[in-house]
Amino acid sequence: MSILIGIVGKPSSGKTTFLNALCGTSAKTADYPFTTIQANQGVGYVTTPCICQELNVTCNPRNSECIDRVRKIPIKIIDVAGLVPGAHEGKGMGNQFLSDLAQADILIHVVDISGSLNEEGETVDPGTHDPTKDIVFLENEIAAWMRGILKKDWERAVRKADTEKRNIVDFITEKMTGLKISRISIMKAINAANLDPSIVKNWTEDDLLKLCHEIRKIGKPIIIAANKIDRPTSKDNYERLKHEFGEIIVPTSALTDIVLRNLVKQEKVEYVSASGRLNLIGNLSSKEESIVTQIQTEILKPYRTTGIFETLNKAVFTVLQLQPIYPVADVSHFSDNEGKVLPDVFLVKKGTTIKEFAGLIHQDLFKNFIHGIDARTNRRISEKHELQFGDVVKIVAAA
Repeated sequence: MSILIGIVGKPSSGKTTFLNALCGTSAKTADYPFTTIQANQGVGYVTTPCICQELNVTCNPRNSECIDRVRKIPIKIIDVAGLVPGAHEGKGMGNQFLSDLAQADILIHVVDISGSLNEEGETVDPGTHDPTKDIVFLENEIAAWMRGILKKDWERAVRKADTEKRNIVDFITEKMTGLKISRISIMKAINAANLDPSIVKNWTEDDLLKLCHEIRKIGKPIIIAANKIDRPTSKDNYERLKHEFGEIIVPTSALTDIVLRNLVKQEKVEYVSASGRLNLIGNLSSKEESIVTQIQTEILKPYRTTGIFETLNKAVFTVLQLQPIYPVADVSHFSDNEGKVLPDVFLVKKGTTIKEFAGLIHQDLFKNFIHGIDARTNRRISEKHELQFGDVVKIVAAA
């Protein structure tokens, strides 16, 4: 399953720094609005304990990596231009922003949790801006943008729904197809908005906006990266927002992650981003020692990690509910036909059946599917069997 994650937020919130930390890229950053003009792209990695440890084998990864028995699975990331209020009307880089995120499956909203930027991304005194407003305005802008898409030909669609009994779901689905939003998501959104599709002529502008909020929640969910968590005004803001937004908000410091990566390149520290493990191995200057001590005290001790990979993992495994599945050809050795052990891992939606998984690998496997085999137990499984997190399976198909 091909996944695209969009990094969004207002100008100067740290979106591009977040991308650089996540993907090891070197996209341009600066402390002024609209540094990002064209969307930056990269590849990040979600991490999960590799099944090789449980099976006591040495794997030969092909479409991913295995480091210290942790499987790193690549995910495409896009960092789009900063969003300001009125973006859906074309303000700032709004039109480009909204176009760039159209194909994203989930959005990571990078928020300056220190409250040091106003609505336009301009520097203000720390703590004087409420980051809650950034979260609300971004959700409102995306919903307003979607409503603008629906309003094109809306009156004609309503007339047809009223006089010709055309299903309004078909019209909305057609309009939202370019945003990677499915028909079933549209139907769920209409139900969540408590709207009656049989009397669509009674829907108001506010009803449409409410519907688009629900479409966004289902079709493009958001996880919040509470960035710049190391700043003095950040902790109180984070604790307050955590009570309101729960598990979809993660404390992060993208700049800290990059600082530590640079020290790794200089062979002065050992640092594992995914776990936050940090060891000193080289000679640090007094300034570097002070920085590392501050990082350990203000970030790693209270939050365990810089939050970069935790945000990505939570987006993929918790919000999108994707599961890693390992296909093999030889269940005795957990290998493919060339003898490579656990060479590939695929991310699939929770609830995916073994036959549907076969189709994700190759359509011929779906057409000619006979049954599957659970490689752990050597048990035959039927086409309706739903795969579980970390399954290792063989697909048996007719020639």
